[in-house]
Amino acid sequence: MWRVVFGMSVVALFALYVTFQMFRVQIVEGDKWLSLSDSTTIRRIDISPARGNIYSDDGSLLSTSMPIYDIRWDATVVNADTFKTYVNELAFELSELFPNHSASYFLAMLKKARADKNRYKLIRRKVNYHQQKAIRDFAIFRKGRYKGGVLFELNTKRVKPAGLLAYRTIGYSTVDNPGVGLERAYDEDLGGTKGKRLVQRISGGYRPLNDANLIEPQNGRDVHTSINIDFQEIAQRSLEKALVQHTAKHGCVVVMEVATGKIKAISNLKRREDGTYGELYNYAVGGSYEPGSVWKVYSAMAAFEDGLIDVNDTMDIMNGERDYFGKPMRDSDKGRFAKMSFKQAFARSSNVAFSSIIFDNYAKNPSKYIAHLRKLDLDKTTGIEILGEEKPFLNHPQSSTWSQLTLPWLAIGYENQHTPLQLLTAYNGIINDGIMIKPRIVNQVTDAGLVIKDNDKKVNRIRVCSKETSDKIKEITAAVFTEGSARGVRSNVVSMGGKTGTAQIATKGAYQKSKKYNASFVGHFPADKPVYSIYVRVTEPSNGKFYASSVAAPVFSEIAKKIFTISVKQEIDNEHVESPLYTRGYYSDFKQLNNVLNVKLKNEVNTDIVSINAVAGSASGVVVRDGKMPNVKGMGAKDAMYLLELNGLQPRINGYGRVMEQSPEPGTRVQANRTVYIRLN
Repeated sequence: MWRVVFGMSVVALFALYVTFQMFRVQIVEGDKWLSLSDSTTIRRIDISPARGNIYSDDGSLLSTSMPIYDIRWDATVVNADTFKTYVNELAFELSELFPNHSASYFLAMLKKARADKNRYKLIRRKVNYHQQKAIRDFAIFRKGRYKGGVLFELNTKRVKPAGLLAYRTIGYSTVDNPGVGLERAYDEDLGGTKGKRLVQRISGGYRPLNDANLIEPQNGRDVHTSINIDFQEIAQRSLEKALVQHTAKHGCVVVMEVATGKIKAISNLKRREDGTYGELYNYAVGGSYEPGSVWKVYSAMAAFEDGLIDVNDTMDIMNGERDYFGKPMRDSDKGRFAKMSFKQAFARSSNVAFSSIIFDNYAKNPSKYIAHLRKLDLDKTTGIEILGEEKPFLNHPQSSTWSQLTLPWLAIGYENQHTPLQLLTAYNGIINDGIMIKPRIVNQVTDAGLVIKDNDKKVNRIRVCSKETSDKIKEITAAVFTEGSARGVRSNVVSMGGKTGTAQIATKGAYQKSKKYNASFVGHFPADKPVYSIYVRVTEPSNGKFYASSVAAPVFSEIAKKIFTISVKQEIDNEHVESPLYTRGYYSDFKQLNNVLNVKLKNEVNTDIVSINAVAGSASGVVVRDGKMPNVKGMGAKDAMYLLELNGLQPRINGYGRVMEQSPEPGTRVQANRTVYIRLN
């Protein structure tokens, strides 16, 4: 009996101990253990905001974020009867939207997720906006998050509607890479502010908790650039053609608006191992070099400013050869001329003429010559918004590299290092009636249409020379095309002015054995009243031609003629072309816009896409049929791309504005993945 009593007592005491511990854990220390549990299963994660857009000068998209969704499903929240009744319909609808999988595949997936009580089942990755919108109306899913179990996780994909145009200038920025170009320089504005969300760890990942804990992200701001898409395409195509023709290592082009300093186009191309060219480095901003004879523009400015010579004064050029401290300076046409006017010396790019006028007048006080160059900010960076601008090297008497040979060679563009953008900025200032304006590529930064940063109000103007000097420079640069080194590419379409520059590339500090050259051209058009200035650089042409007159000047001439023609043509077209009387797009967008503008349509439609007649104020539905080419005429670029991609087509866009032409024509039978060409205007 005592053993029975003892055994029962031990059991009773153990039961009391367990009861006491349960009370302590659940009541006394309950909050502590719940908090510890939450800390291991619940966490706060970031919600990425929508990144801002980058626009061209006319509002065309250069870079934008496309919404991409991951679709997940909480199989535990769906009512048993609802699941049994509608699961087959849901599987069929999913297979219709995603035809690469059958209805039986989706049915098996849904049933298994239900059997496993999966609370975070992945249904589909990389779903676009319109697919996501369609899924919301599917069986079961239409009941929403808490009754239908459907979860939409938003991600974004950065796309460039202009393709490879200005690719390096627009740039990129990722989580793992700070990137380059405007995407990096304006990352703080474009990136926005992250939001916060509570999620709970479950099998297969994390699921979001209730919305009460949600901190909404603040979307990024938009960056409006000065880039002109048409000019950019002209510059890039012309540069690429020249690089291929001369099998050059790399090259760049910068087009600037003279009166404002706005960069209208900037192209950089480098040869890949397979012989093709791509935007792999921004040489215009980050690639400094010895420019050669384009520098003679700045030497001429100094000579005019100090009254050393006039345009038509005659010079003794010593038959094209002069000795400086035992080192000869030669012209390319040595022995041909004994004397010529200063205009002719500039047009024919006489090294002896320019080294003589600078050396003979500034040898005793070289700092006076350097002061003119510093006035052009050739000793400073331009401050362009894009990161990575290389600091220039302007030799000066206080430098350890200054020697008795420096001044005559500096006069013709050697013993210095500058980027194409720095050289173009100085040139642009001289021909702009002597007013230099800092270059810029961004006009404004906006947030929901409100201007946050306005660079147009921060224009920095500096007087670098007199208007008289500017007029003389324009006269002698025009002579380069009429009687000088660029006469072979002059045009009957537009008058042009500029300067060629062919410079040897030093190899191990020596030029004599070097057979590598930089061919450059800086110029403007029209010659007497400059509207645009252009810098062209082609590095290491290797097909036997290396003079700038044969390599770089043709690129400048082609770009100038095409830009001039387009500008004139646009002005003529704008006088005759009327806006289309209709526009197409998504009905929900129009209704939201009409509510804001208090616009009433005469009729309602029941299709997603509508055609609006602006004059009549009426709307008509646009029916999109499977296997048929949809009518996207009148749509904006983004809506047209969405609709075409939704139908499995691959759009290729040219131009900006609204769609005016499309190929294939609307209603044509098309297959998935077919390329569709649309032109906007």
